Amino acid sequence: MLIDAFADDWIDVLDARAAVLPPSSHLYLLLDGAFVPGLHNVLADDRKLVLFSALPGCTNETRDVSPFLTELRRGDKCSRAILKRCDGWPMVSVIETSETFEDLAKRLFAWCVVEADNQRFNFRFPDTRRLPAVLKILDAVQRSQLTGPAVRWSFIARDGCWHELDLVPSTGDVALDPQLDQPQFAALVEDSLADELMVLLGDRGHDAFLHPSASHALLSSALRAARKGKLDDEDVPAWCECFWRRGQTVDEPSALSLLETWRNSDQ
Repeated sequence: MLIDAFADDWIDVLDARAAVLPPSSHLYLLLDGAFVPGLHNVLADDRKLVLFSALPGCTNETRDVSPFLTELRRGDKCSRAILKRCDGWPMVSVIETSETFEDLAKRLFAWCVVEADNQRFNFRFPDTRRLPAVLKILDAVQRSQLTGPAVRWSFIARDGCWHELDLVPSTGDVALDPQLDQPQFAALVEDSLADELMVLLGDRGHDAFLHPSASHALLSSALRAARKGKLDDEDVPAWCECFWRRGQTVDEPSALSLLETWRNSDQ
């Protein structure tokens, strides 16, 4: 699992929201199929929209790892069965909006592939580890194109609990060939470093903590110290591995002090 086990009542929270939903609004589940390939096959075709289906040359294998949408129905057994298979994976968002199923799918599909530095890449916004950074790096026009009239976007965060994006509902048009500039792309790369280090240390035989969110917090602290202390890039993994072995997060001054001690040691 990549994030903490979900809170015990996380599905019940959705049922409660569906019970008080205004007549003019819809609740849609956005699920990132990359983490549970083929999950969309549980749903009938008329109950889902698989975003990658609109890509040229889309295959069944591509569909099986695609983000997909389904409308959330209160107390629906099929929805509950799907959601239970998501536990521990950063793949669950719920969007409350006035848009139709089809219009929201078009809006989100436009951001599945974006351009940066003259290259096109899979923009993993349905991955809830990336989602907060995505909203943070987009400018106001881009955010309105992504979220449109949505009044609420909830997601299961690293701690296994529901969190909320800060939305400003708008009438933003669907994006046409969205692009990220170099600082935006660099910020997303930076945001993913702690997760990449978790994989690297796992490959080196280091066990993750009981709660993956604690592992991420520890490595994020080490990375902040590395940036503040202007540590050479090639030394960052070794420093983070040393910090990981300590198994304890500390404040920034303490982390910087530990970094200087490590840098001046034989390592």
